[in-house]
Amino acid sequence: MSPPLRVLVVDDEAPARRALARMLQECPGVDIAGFAGNGMEALDTLARERIDVALLDIQMPQLAGIELVARLSPAAAPAVVFVTAWPQYAVRAFEMQVADYLLKPVRPERLAQALEHARAQLAAHDAAQRVAALEASLRTLRERVPAGGEGQVWVEWGAGRLRLSLDDIEWFAADGDYVQAHTAERGYLMRDALNRLESTLPAARLVRVHRSTLVNLAAVARVATAANGQLLLTTRSGATLTVGRRVRARVRGALGA
Repeated sequence: MSPPLRVLVVDDEAPARRALARMLQECPGVDIAGFAGNGMEALDTLARERIDVALLDIQMPQLAGIELVARLSPAAAPAVVFVTAWPQYAVRAFEMQVADYLLKPVRPERLAQALEHARAQLAAHDAAQRVAALEASLRTLRERVPAGGEGQVWVEWGAGRLRLSLDDIEWFAADGDYVQAHTAERGYLMRDALNRLESTLPAARLVRVHRSTLVNLAAVARVATAANGQLLLTTRSGATLTVGRRVRARVRGALGA
């Protein structure tokens, strides 16, 4: 069941506000959230409270209805139904994408229809926001999460992007705000962070050998100790990587060496 519409009634004439209130009380699924006697009062209420629908007069002191709508943020604005005695503003009003335009005196059945139009507009707006949020999430996933499973990553390639299998990458190296993914042939730039890669990619396949280097265990061809005691790893392509002193034992354990 849909939640009730919270409706704000905005009109500088008290009899008009009372008439709309009586009709709204007969409309199912509607709560009267408040009343305002001019556009400035309406702006204050809209800033403080959640309003779904504003029944808004056009000709008002201090701030006209059309001017009020122009001040509202499209993302946070309620559905607007103009209620006025002036038909000449209808075209301008619908150009502002209001839900409906009612001429005084308002008939109850016409008000009920306008509220349904407002409800439909709100539903469409919510759906559009959900789609936009989903598209943003998908863009983030494409940018940040290895596509095609945990064994693949996206790298920069010319003006586009290229998907690489983790099997082809020997090691990752931090490069400022980026990461270099090194294969046997070359290095590829990634818009990523080493810590995030380490937490996202399969832990059983990678080992941190230095604060700025992450190695694919399957790419290690040789383990050796240098004359100064440093632990050195040689990859399949012949690249030599130095293991940090603090992680030597962990790296030896991961390699079974």
